[in-house]
Amino acid sequence: MICMARVAAQMGSGNLGSSVARSLHDNPEFGVRVISRDPSSAKAQKLVDSGIDVVQADGWEIDQLIEAFKGCWGIFINIDSDAPNFKQRIGPSELQMGKVIVDAAVKAGVRHAVHASLPAASELTKGKVPVLAFDDKSAISKYVLKPGRFETAAIVSAAWFLENAFDPKYTAAFGGFAMIKDAEGYLTWETPAMGNDPESVPWLAVADDYGDFVHGVFLDPQRWNGCYIHGVSDSSSFAEMTAKFEEVTGKPARYKEVKSGGLSAADEFKTKEVNGLFDLMHAIKGNFFNGVPTEHEDARLLKKAAAEARQSDISLKPMTLKQFFQKYAM
Repeated sequence: MICMARVAAQMGSGNLGSSVARSLHDNPEFGVRVISRDPSSAKAQKLVDSGIDVVQADGWEIDQLIEAFKGCWGIFINIDSDAPNFKQRIGPSELQMGKVIVDAAVKAGVRHAVHASLPAASELTKGKVPVLAFDDKSAISKYVLKPGRFETAAIVSAAWFLENAFDPKYTAAFGGFAMIKDAEGYLTWETPAMGNDPESVPWLAVADDYGDFVHGVFLDPQRWNGCYIHGVSDSSSFAEMTAKFEEVTGKPARYKEVKSGGLSAADEFKTKEVNGLFDLMHAIKGNFFNGVPTEHEDARLLKKAAAEARQSDISLKPMTLKQFFQKYAM
């Protein structure tokens, strides 16, 4: 049994960090401290209103971070790759910030770490398909996992966010689904194919499941030490996903395949990223989790463990596509 452990969530007011903070907060065995650049932000204040401790620290200031991490038993690390300075390669990189955060946690005496990672694009493709955010996150993971830093460390890689269907940054790039109808009245997911046959895309209900996967790791950190966990709720093809949306909502929806390189986002940096994502998927045969076919069992085990530990009425199983659309698209 874990006794009154305090877990810090670095950059914890974003989608992943908020999910982790809320899940752990439901377990009285944990205290949660969220580290935020701006504790006055609307997202941070929602956590405060839920009774979660939010403190300010600059991700570049190691002394501030050490102070924020003092007394913490574990840390969840995620950095916002969409920050303009990272996207535009202005100043130090996300990898450099990740190293500052890890070094601060080690100096503060944090024992257990979980990092939110992405596929190692350049490594997997021998440099043919670099994707900046992916490469930096995978390099941070290696830094986290290096022996001698933490007593245990694990990676929980987030699958494709189902919430992106309602995020303008992505709906604009992926054909409009599930917010903007096309000229024929359909909510259309318009992207290249995933790259595997039969097609299978790993989906993640971030708010409902990701935090529970991380929570489950912290319940038994020795068991999950060194693991690269597939943070997946459900899997389907793109066509099956849009069909499920139409079945649940009654709104006409469809998938249209486009050629590689044919996506256009709000700015040149996001355009490069989303096209690079599909180039990477084709290079690794659609196997999103570092070139390995999606494995669901770890996520199921972690979800069940966390759901049983939370003092709230939640499902013991990861969310299905149908359940997600019933909850968020109606």
